[in-house]
Amino acid sequence: MSAGKLSSLDAIITKAMLQMGFSPANNGYYFLRDSIKLAYIDPEAATLITKLIYAPIAKSYDTTSENIEKSIRLCVKKVWEANTKNGTGKTVAVLNNSYTFTEHRPENKEIINLLCSFVKQAADIFDADISDSI
Repeated sequence: MSAGKLSSLDAIITKAMLQMGFSPANNGYYFLRDSIKLAYIDPEAATLITKLIYAPIAKSYDTTSENIEKSIRLCVKKVWEANTKNGTGKTVAVLNNSYTFTEHRPENKEIINLLCSFVKQAADIFDADISDSI
């Protein structure tokens, strides 16, 4: 695993999250970042999110899967509320894409899959085959 290529993945994920409005000050930020990384590495993980994403992250942070899920949910809620004032959604640019926050808060799985797809598209744009480094 090349450190330069892995840091490229981290940089792309971080940029996407920051552009979408996520802040490292939120507890769930780091859990969400790790979730996106796991979903990028293993696309099948997104189908069994509790077992294949939350459980390994919980183990690495010495906490529970429920805490991981709740922290990500609250982090998503905070960003969603900040971007949906008066029932109207705000459109944000994310890695040469756009995302419009709707009147319904997205589920954790939706945000993870959305950001993972943005990361995959960005890797293609930058011609960075970061999947080979993982």
